Amino acid sequence: MSDFEVQVRPARQDDAPALFEGFARGGSHALVAELTSHRLAGLATVAVHPRLYTRSPSAQLTALVTDRSARRHGVGGALTRAAADLARAAGCEKLYVRTNRRRQESPPFYRSLGFLETHLTFDLPLGRPSGERRDR
Repeated sequence: MSDFEVQVRPARQDDAPALFEGFARGGSHALVAELTSHRLAGLATVAVHPRLYTRSPSAQLTALVTDRSARRHGVGGALTRAAADLARAAGCEKLYVRTNRRRQESPPFYRSLGFLETHLTFDLPLGRPSGERRDR
């Protein structure tokens, strides 16, 4: 059995107490990738939200993070597939993701999972609350 066999499960409170502060409200979900060694190898967060122009909600993959040592071993793909399953179970019409243009490895990764480029996104900087990190 490989050290990179992954089981994706809903995040538990003991994974990271701070994780649950923001997700205690409805519509937000966290998933973790746990290796057979019980080491956490990745995290995905998903937000399910209604849309005005259709009855079906949509879901956004709001974060996808893998441990550097676990990259290119299927962890990100497993997390993304689990996020899609969660979105499907919530009745969502689609799962979408935004990625920074500077992350050159991200577009090919998402395309390989079946994501399509469909929108052009514009951000309006509103200033940062003190202590908040700048987008990388």
